[in-house]
Amino acid sequence: MTTYRGIKVTSDNVARDEKSPKAGIYRGTKHDAVKSEKSNTSGEGIYRGVKHVA
Repeated sequence: MTTYRGIKVTSDNVARDEKSPKAGIYRGTKHDAVKSEKSNTSGEGIYRGVKHVA
């Protein structure tokens, strides 16, 4: 079992990052839940003469 700053770390007290799309109000305008989409580009190219792969 590990400790962090004197506190035992267990699966119960670890923060979980749960991102789920939710409806809400932004600047006075209501909106529905928005699902994010990842681009399906290759992530490679040439920028200023330098080839890169991301």
